[in-house]
Amino acid sequence: MPSPLQPGMGRGKEIIAVRGPLRRLALVPDPYPGESLLSWADAIARLNQVPRIVAVRMTGMVKTPPVSDIFGYHVSDDVVQAVRHTTGVTEGQVRGMTLAHYAGRTLDPLPQHNPEGQDVLARWRYRQRMLLRQRSNACPVCLRENGARWLLKWRLAWSFACVEHERYLISTCQGCDARLHLPRPGSAHSWICPGPIPGMHSYKPARPCGRDIRRMLATRVHDLRLLDCQQRIDRLLEGSEDLPEGQAHETFQALYRSMQGAWAAVRPECLPRTDEVVHQAWDSHLAPGGHRVQHRPLIVAATVKIATEAGLPSADTEPAAKEQVKARPNWGRPRQRLLEAHGEFQLATNRFGDRCGHSGCWTWVPAGHGAVLNDASGRGTYCPLHAEEFTARAHPREGSTPTTCTDPRLRFLDARLREQEQRVGEEGSEVQRQLIEAQKLILDACADTDFRTT
Repeated sequence: MPSPLQPGMGRGKEIIAVRGPLRRLALVPDPYPGESLLSWADAIARLNQVPRIVAVRMTGMVKTPPVSDIFGYHVSDDVVQAVRHTTGVTEGQVRGMTLAHYAGRTLDPLPQHNPEGQDVLARWRYRQRMLLRQRSNACPVCLRENGARWLLKWRLAWSFACVEHERYLISTCQGCDARLHLPRPGSAHSWICPGPIPGMHSYKPARPCGRDIRRMLATRVHDLRLLDCQQRIDRLLEGSEDLPEGQAHETFQALYRSMQGAWAAVRPECLPRTDEVVHQAWDSHLAPGGHRVQHRPLIVAATVKIATEAGLPSADTEPAAKEQVKARPNWGRPRQRLLEAHGEFQLATNRFGDRCGHSGCWTWVPAGHGAVLNDASGRGTYCPLHAEEFTARAHPREGSTPTTCTDPRLRFLDARLREQEQRVGEEGSEVQRQLIEAQKLILDACADTDFRTT
């Protein structure tokens, strides 16, 4: 009986052969570090000289004839076991090639398994729809050097440049403007542009473009600050910043909120000086009737530039004015700093730039400035002026006596605090009085807290 790997078989026989029991493949390439699942499926198809659709079915990645548009978002346990049986790769390697690899750190955590099944995952995908893209960006130089392996992070909205080759990524074919590396039936030669899709949900072959994506020109990044931003984002994506998942997720949420603020057409912020191609893309984005594709790499680069430096002095500003406000991007591990100049403890600065959350204030707060505070409306960024007003509201109750509290521990602490306050008296230092006021606030909060969680 002929093997299903023989390229001379007809299309019908190929499909019938792979519909049988899954077999261990003899030719399986190793997954490239950071590669996407679709790219690895293409590498398997090229090595076995079969089309993409045959390769994904031989490996057990899909069971139905069409390839879903959400291929590579996440994989079920059945698919993981099938791919392990046919290729020998581990479960961690399979799941690490899907976008769910970033769940809990960059993206929202995956929902727990329950009887609703795919409906729950569909809602998760819908919530992440602005960050998970069907198409992929690409660095042509990387595709030339790594054998046309497409990286998983290129499918996230955060990737706009290649740090290794210092090039802006491309998102469309430079000849026909078609999107790159879509999960649809076609040739496994992923470096050849197949052309645009002829119609919605139609996979009829259109006139092929045939251009080599590896030979396309990618603009060099001259703005070293933008390149540093992408490098820090890559470290957060890879987990090399050693941040807990919750803090990393919070960081990317703050970045995305800042990008949304920069995209706002109501009052677009002025783009700081950067590479000319970024300026041109941003001007085209804001122009009436311009392209409103927010996740093109150059547009993402512009919004990251705004989030980091908008509102800060530019290169044309007088040197005296530059000394007044300096950029303090705070993209690494969140920490509080001791301001030596003023001798006071700095409030937690916003990780990325954002607009002031105070009602009626549209001030842009650059990264490292202002404060991120919790108020009645939730967590928000405030400019230095309104952050100071916000913190001034926090005062202990008159006398700070939790007399209504029945907890004997709080009553004991309140009595000790009153004794300390009497010893300090009016001759005490300002630091001692501030310390007592802070302790009063803690006691007030404990008195107002449910006794089960005190």
